[in-house]
Amino acid sequence: MTYISLYRKYRPLTFDEVIGQEAVVQTLKNAIANNMLAHAYIFSGPRGTGKTSMARILAKALNCREGISLTPCLKCDLCLRIKDGEALDVFEIDAASNNGVDEIRDLREKIAFAPVEGKYKIYIIDEVHMLSISAFNALLKTIEEPPDNTLFVLATTEPNKIPVTILSRCQRLEFRRITLPKIVEMLKKIAKKEEIDIEEKALNLIAKNSEGGMRDAISMLDQILSFKGKQISVDSVLEVLGTTDISSVFKMGEYLVAGQTAAALQLLEEIIIAGKAVSYFTQNLLEYFRHLIMAKAGAYAAIDLTAEQIDLLKNQAAEYSLEDLKKIIAVLSKAESNMRWYPNIRLVLEIALVEISSLKEGGSLQFAEKSKVTKKDQKLVKEKVLNEIKNTPKEKNEKPIKPELQKKVEVEKAIANKKDENALGTLAEIKH
Repeated sequence: MTYISLYRKYRPLTFDEVIGQEAVVQTLKNAIANNMLAHAYIFSGPRGTGKTSMARILAKALNCREGISLTPCLKCDLCLRIKDGEALDVFEIDAASNNGVDEIRDLREKIAFAPVEGKYKIYIIDEVHMLSISAFNALLKTIEEPPDNTLFVLATTEPNKIPVTILSRCQRLEFRRITLPKIVEMLKKIAKKEEIDIEEKALNLIAKNSEGGMRDAISMLDQILSFKGKQISVDSVLEVLGTTDISSVFKMGEYLVAGQTAAALQLLEEIIIAGKAVSYFTQNLLEYFRHLIMAKAGAYAAIDLTAEQIDLLKNQAAEYSLEDLKKIIAVLSKAESNMRWYPNIRLVLEIALVEISSLKEGGSLQFAEKSKVTKKDQKLVKEKVLNEIKNTPKEKNEKPIKPELQKKVEVEKAIANKKDENALGTLAEIKH
C-alpha cells in the first residue's frame, strides 16, 4: 500500500476542521449561508496556513451531491474527487509553472462552458503572484465578469506582487500564522492516532520551527518519524532539523556579555563540528536577543520559554540596556542578510560575534567597556581565517591555462586576495 504523508492524511476536509483561521472560516460560512458569495477571492498568507485546503473545502461545500451546505457529506463521488484533485469542475492551476498568457487564454476559452457535473466551476490558481503581467491583463476581464456559477480562488504568499487592478476586483481573505499552542495541540492529536511516543518539549520545538505553518509542522514530524521511529525525543528533533539546543544559545549570550570573545568563537566551532547549520544558529541568536528585549520590557507573556529559562533571561537582561539590545540585533540582522550572498557564512558570523563583544560605549554598547578584544583574541580570529583560506581545496585535474588568459587569471586572484585582506581588516579595525 502506498504511504500517505501525514500532512496529506490530516489535511482539513471541512470548515470545522480548519485550525487557526476562524475569521476566514466564518466569512465563507456566512457568504454561503446568505447566498452572498463573491465571484473571486484572494487567499493570502504565509505558506502552510491552509489556503489551498480552504479552497477545496469551499469547492466541496458548493458542489456536494447533497446540495450546497456548510457541512459537505465527504462521501459522494464529487466530494471524493475534489479531495483527490480529480473533479471535472474544479481546476487547480499552478501559476509558478503555468504563468504565461497562453495558459490564461486557454482558461478563458473553456470558462464559457457550463459545469459538467456540479453546480459551480471553480478555478483555484495557486501562487498567483507568479503570473506574468500579460497573463494578469488577459485574466482581468474574466475576473471582473465571470460566467454564472463560476468562482475564482487566487492563492498567494505575496499579495503585494498582484496588480492593483486584480486586487480591486476580488474579495481578499487574510490567513494568519497559526499560534504555537494550536500547532502543538494538533501534533499531539496526530501523535496519539499514529501511536507516536514524543516528548512535550520535542512537540514545542517542532511547532516553534514551523514558524506558524501547520503543514510545515506536520511535515517535520513526518520527517523525524521516518528517521527515528515512534520514540521521539528533543535530541531527535535537534538532530534532524539541524537546530541548536537552547542551552548553547544561552551560553553564547553569557560569553558575549562577558566579553569572552575567544570562548564565543570556540563555542561556535563546537556547534559547527556538531553539524549544526550556521544560518539556523544565527536565527536562534536573534530570537534569544529578542527574548532579552521582551524580558527587559517585562513582557514575559510574549516569551515562549519555560519558567526556568525566563528567570535566566531576567538575569542576563539586567546586563544590557534596551539600546544595547537594539544595536546587537542590528548587527546580527545585517550578518544574516550578508549570509545570503557571501559564500563564507561562518566568517560572517565570526565577525558579528567579535563586533558584538567588542563594541564601545559612546560608539556602541555600554557593556563593551569590560569586554575589550585583546590582541590574543584578534590573533585567534586572524589565524582561523588564514587557515581556512590556506586549506581551501583546489580543483583537481585543472587544465593548463593558455598564455593569453594567464594575465586575466592573475588579476582575478589578486582581486580575490584583496577581498580576504578586507575581511581580516574588518576584524583588526575594531577599536579597543
